Amino acid sequence: MLQLYTPKEFKMSDRNEIVQFVNANSFGIMVTTVDGVPQATHLPFFYDEEQNLLLAHMARANPQWKTMDGQSALVVFSGPHAYISPSWYGDTTSVPTWNYLAVHIVGRCTVLDNHDELGSILEKTVQFYEPTSDLPSRSDQSFYQNMMRAIVGFRIDITSVEAKAKLSQNKSPIVQQRVIDHLSRSTDPDSLAVAQWMQERLQNE
Repeated sequence: MLQLYTPKEFKMSDRNEIVQFVNANSFGIMVTTVDGVPQATHLPFFYDEEQNLLLAHMARANPQWKTMDGQSALVVFSGPHAYISPSWYGDTTSVPTWNYLAVHIVGRCTVLDNHDELGSILEKTVQFYEPTSDLPSRSDQSFYQNMMRAIVGFRIDITSVEAKAKLSQNKSPIVQQRVIDHLSRSTDPDSLAVAQWMQERLQNE
């Protein structure tokens, strides 16, 4: 089932590009449902490309984990985004829009409450976000063990990945360059990032 509306011109299909995007924007939103009611938590994820799964942990006090074992989950990874003014097009019949990048990953959750499994998740996560950290080597210390008792680990075995880069590809190269030029003059980091994505795609066409 389609999870992310994506016209073909906006579809991201290069696996390496998608993996790099998720790794660069790995603070995601995980959505599960209970009796049709959505629950969402914002979490940092570790993308295990070799095993095609996501690893993460959440506070044990968060009730979401109690109902998600064996259930499907949607994780949304958002990238840079920017408002696009119709005045940049040079066409008075245009309307405003928004350029953005996002990846939606769907998979099945497995709660990993085993001490060793949770320890492995934490080690991989810490090493990914801070390779020089000495925390994994101190995992037997009491403060670390107390922390582990306050969290629950889980994995998501990925069943589908949908990626979208809406970057004005439905406009002519001339118009795309006008948009890039305007975004590049911004002081907003997201606008500058969108401009860079657009420029790279335009150059590769």
